[in-house]
Amino acid sequence: MLSKLGLGARLFIAFLGITALSLSSGVAGWRILREISAAQSRINSEALPGVAAAQRTAEASARLVAAAPALSAVRDEPARASQERELLALAAEIRDAASQSGMALLGSESLATLSGTVDALVSNLAVQNRLVKERLQLQRGFAERAERIIAAATAIVDLSETLVSNASAGASAVVSNLYSLIDDPARHGEAYDALDRLIEQDIYLLDRMWELRLRSSQIALLANRLTRASDRGEVAEIAIGFENHLRVVGRRVASIDDPVRRQQAGAYLQTLESAAGNAPVAASLFGNRMRLLAIGDELEQVAEDNRRLSAEVSQVAQDVLRNSEDFARATSAQAERAVNVGLYVLVITSLVAVAISGLIVWLYVERGVVRRLEALANAMQRLTAGDLAVEVTHEGTRELKALSEAVVAFRDETQTRRSLEIERERTNEELRRHREELQELVDERTAQLQREVESHAAAREKAEMASRAKSDFLATMSHEIRTPMTGMLGMLRIVKNSALPPSQRRQLTTASNSGEALLGILNSILDYSKIESGKLGSDDVDFSVRELLRGVVDLMRAPAREKGLKLSLTIDRKLAPRHRGDAGKLRQIVFNLVSNAIKFTPKGNIKVVAAVLVGDAGRQSIRISVTDTGIGIPAEERDHIFESFTQTDASITRRYGGTGLGLAISRGLAQSLGGTITVESAVGAGSCFTLNAGFPVAAARSRRSRKRKEESGSGRRRLRVLVVEDDEATRAVASRFLADMGHEVTTAADGFAALAEAERRHPDLVVMDISLPGMDGIATAQRLRADGLGLSTPIIAMSAHVFKDEVDHYLGSGMDGYVAKPLTPETLEAAIAKAGGRGAAPGSGQVDRAVLEADIGLLGRAEVGRILGIVEETLPRHFSAMGGALQRQDAVTLARLAHAAFSAASAAGFMPLGHALKVLEESARQGQFEDAARQIRDCEALFRAAMSEARAIASAD
Repeated sequence: MLSKLGLGARLFIAFLGITALSLSSGVAGWRILREISAAQSRINSEALPGVAAAQRTAEASARLVAAAPALSAVRDEPARASQERELLALAAEIRDAASQSGMALLGSESLATLSGTVDALVSNLAVQNRLVKERLQLQRGFAERAERIIAAATAIVDLSETLVSNASAGASAVVSNLYSLIDDPARHGEAYDALDRLIEQDIYLLDRMWELRLRSSQIALLANRLTRASDRGEVAEIAIGFENHLRVVGRRVASIDDPVRRQQAGAYLQTLESAAGNAPVAASLFGNRMRLLAIGDELEQVAEDNRRLSAEVSQVAQDVLRNSEDFARATSAQAERAVNVGLYVLVITSLVAVAISGLIVWLYVERGVVRRLEALANAMQRLTAGDLAVEVTHEGTRELKALSEAVVAFRDETQTRRSLEIERERTNEELRRHREELQELVDERTAQLQREVESHAAAREKAEMASRAKSDFLATMSHEIRTPMTGMLGMLRIVKNSALPPSQRRQLTTASNSGEALLGILNSILDYSKIESGKLGSDDVDFSVRELLRGVVDLMRAPAREKGLKLSLTIDRKLAPRHRGDAGKLRQIVFNLVSNAIKFTPKGNIKVVAAVLVGDAGRQSIRISVTDTGIGIPAEERDHIFESFTQTDASITRRYGGTGLGLAISRGLAQSLGGTITVESAVGAGSCFTLNAGFPVAAARSRRSRKRKEESGSGRRRLRVLVVEDDEATRAVASRFLADMGHEVTTAADGFAALAEAERRHPDLVVMDISLPGMDGIATAQRLRADGLGLSTPIIAMSAHVFKDEVDHYLGSGMDGYVAKPLTPETLEAAIAKAGGRGAAPGSGQVDRAVLEADIGLLGRAEVGRILGIVEETLPRHFSAMGGALQRQDAVTLARLAHAAFSAASAAGFMPLGHALKVLEESARQGQFEDAARQIRDCEALFRAAMSEARAIASAD
């Protein structure tokens, strides 16, 4: 039957036999451990709880007895309540410990004794607590009544002092009167009567009042002594003396002649009697003292009982400990015997199990399983070594036969794989050949793509060259058109301001407007070019949106009036006074929108509305809408009107004019501001263009700065101005504009003539054309600086090149300002003011006298002197720090220090110094250190001159 079993069944039978033998040893060990566990459990469940319970009982009773004196010693109710809670917790702990199951070792009789002892302890605790509580209440009442008695007795003593003094004074008066009666023989009878009254009334009254004071003092002493009495005999003695003195005091109070004092003494006497004399003995002051002494004796007795009961509890605990120890010793001996017996059994069963298990393994496993597995393992090793001719026998159990078949299958599979490996190598060779052919195709395609990339690069270069050519063309066109336009528009303006007949004035106005329109078209093309090339820069300044809108509307009101249109402006009151942003772009957008509205509105009105959409303390989102009643825009054309050179149809261009660039430029400017432009329109009803943009809120200008600006603006001085321009018409126009401003003008046609005129005339201001024949304007300005013109003389660049990078190049090359052609008096005057050409009255010119005098008028000479002192202390430190930054080649620090010094100099009215510091700042920002040392020295010299002049102005009467 066993021969039919499989390998798993045979191994399982062997496992069961070995396991059964192992279990016999385990059973023996289990019996030993069970005996040990039972003994340990009996010790843990019976002996140890008894020991713990006895120990807790003894400790709790000892703490209870130790805490009882603290309860007796308390002096107030909160302390008594605290001690009561603590003792009650100890009592509960003793009861809990006495009821533990471990106490069963004592026996029922001992347990009953322990329970009775614990109950007696708890009962004594309640008695002690009650006595202490009663004592506290009696002590409180006793102290209050004793204080009232002492206070009343003291009051009677004080009152009797007054009565004794009065009686003594009366007796003294009678005695002194006796002498006058004795000296007169006729009045001896009166003298005897007075003597009788003295003895019978005055001296008797004096004696009674002395006794009243003495007895009252004795009562107070007795009451004070009663508070310290420690035995009942002393209390009884004090009570007898108190009653005797009280009766005498009562009689003496009744004999007081003064009714007021008698009434006062009677009230005090009632206090004495109510506190001690008229109450029952138990409720009197003396009864209270007796009860307090009795309570003290009772507390001593309770404490003695507690000590006795605690000793009994301790004895019971000792009995529990002794019984627990005996029980544990007997249980341990029983467990030890069980261990010895079990050890012998375990050794014998283990030896038998090992012997039988060895036989099973040798006869059943080794011969029937292991040897056959070794034969199969040898066959596998030969297969692994490559011997595919190995023979495998099929014998043994079902599992071994299956394993033999698997080995045979592995051998056959290995032979098949070897043939497949030969086929795979042949296939790989074929793939390698195909890969080489593909690599040749990839190389050819890569070369083709490289040729296309080079072609694209060349195309891009051509496109960039075309863009640069377009920019150069626009710049050239701007220069070539603006230069003659300067002469044309300037001369038209000069002629128009002269005395002319109305018809000629209208004709000149028409010609001037046509020129301005041509200039507007040119500016639109240039703006569009800047937007298209992405070179539209940003010039953020603090400005007023309200003033900007009013300026645009005021400017456009005249053309609107000419067409019979009503142009109105509405501004939200929530609009902040000043904002920070590119005011030029916003002005251009609003100008374009209003200009279009006027252009395409035959009749009706145009409304400009500014509203605050969202705003807080730091930023406001503003909506500016321009609404007209014009021709309107068809729905299908609204998406195209913002495209370049686009209008709704050609007839619109012929009828209303325009280039189609205004809205495209406006949208580009709006996007550069971070805003949007939208349109709503209906044909024949008008259009509404809306600009939404956000601007940070800037700090409002102070009243002082505005007033100083107004006062300084009115303080324009007559300047010696050198105009350098090769175009005769432009030179004439600029000269006339400057002369009309009140300046003394000298002209030069080229750079060399300008050098000669500057050396001869020493001008206060130079207006320099950039495109000069021979030596250009930048080189001429640098020569002027080098030849001694100095940093204090502003040089304003004048050019028809208006691109921002060109203007930045002029300013970075040493120019102090810029004015674009064609010139106007307003732009020229603004450039002169910005460059520092508007300043103080004639003098050294280092200080703006108008600004300084305005400050003196507003603040006073003392405050201005203090401010100048701060400037005089601050700026030298800045100059010294600039020198250190220059040595370190630290451009950021040098620019920051120059800007800080510029702010201080401008605030003090040191305009030439401020200009020189601004130039130094720009040079530092561009990393140009070549002339920085000389610029710092020039600034220091300008500072010293300005301080000297400012001090003279501030100290003048």
